[in-house]
Amino acid sequence: MQILSASKTIINQLINLCEDLSEEQYSASLDLLMHNSIGKHIRHIVEFYDILKDSCLQKSELSYDRREHCSRTEKKKCVAVDRFNEVLNWFDQINSDAQLKLIVSYDKLQKDGFAINTSLERELVYNIEHAIHHMAIIRIAIEKEFTDIKLNDDFGIAYSTIRFRDDLCAR
Repeated sequence: MQILSASKTIINQLINLCEDLSEEQYSASLDLLMHNSIGKHIRHIVEFYDILKDSCLQKSELSYDRREHCSRTEKKKCVAVDRFNEVLNWFDQINSDAQLKLIVSYDKLQKDGFAINTSLERELVYNIEHAIHHMAIIRIAIEKEFTDIKLNDDFGIAYSTIRFRDDLCAR
């Protein structure tokens, strides 16, 4: 399935980045990121995948608002890599036809929100787009702050942009 293939590619890019960064680079508070770290963006991405995985495994409602914000994942790249590897293992056993209930709230005061119908495939697509968005931010930080780190040409680039870029290069 194309969605799983793209998800695996993205997660492997993130694992490779974690392996290339030093612990200091991973957890450094960067002015460019409003005093956030690359590790915080990585944590944010993996938590969304974990929430989806856990919701499917437990057959429970899905809510991206109810995240744990694990500080160990922000500071220790090995924790993030372990969590990403768990998601990769889960990909090999999922039922892509799973129907889910997503709980959302767009009210500043009310936390409960409301439920909407969704599917595992739709949520995987959302997680791909969400990850690419944060990877683009990470890319900016890497290119500005850690020029010794070389990223894959497609890191943080939307698939439609990759196709457009590659079509232009082929001309």
